[in-house]
Amino acid sequence: MSKDGDEAPGEPRSEAYEVGYGKPPKATRFGVRAQPNRRASKQRSPNIAALLERSIEARIDGKITKLHPHQAMLHGLFKRVVAGKIPAIKLFLRECKRAKLLDPPPDIVSCSVIEVPHGTPMPLAVRLVKHVGPPPWAADVYQQFKSEYERDIAHIEQLKEQAKPARRSVMD
Repeated sequence: MSKDGDEAPGEPRSEAYEVGYGKPPKATRFGVRAQPNRRASKQRSPNIAALLERSIEARIDGKITKLHPHQAMLHGLFKRVVAGKIPAIKLFLRECKRAKLLDPPPDIVSCSVIEVPHGTPMPLAVRLVKHVGPPPWAADVYQQFKSEYERDIAHIEQLKEQAKPARRSVMD
């Protein structure tokens, strides 16, 4: 008989079997073992869109704040730009161009005062500025808009006169 009763059950006792390194006991040598779950080990592909939309925590000026991943990337990129890293500067300029931050601003007049020629009614001036632009206006354009404006005013007066008898009959 060998050490620790290492003979397989049901086998006749024969020559001695040494148990040791590389020689497990015969009783446990070919036993049924739990197999690894190979399906569980396969990882599912991550949902990239969900990862990109999930906010992340970042430390900005010593405070932890939640940011969109793109915003956090731009903060880190800007730190490298300030440090003078050439690849970071190129990437930052590319991002600015993609966001159309480097395009010239449109020629929009805002928060300004427009002087209208004396004697021009304000509704006519507003219409001219909307359609033609600020004064000075060309004489033919001004006359065209003025005649249209006077036609509209005359039509409104006519409608008011027509509405007066109808209004009186309703009031009585």
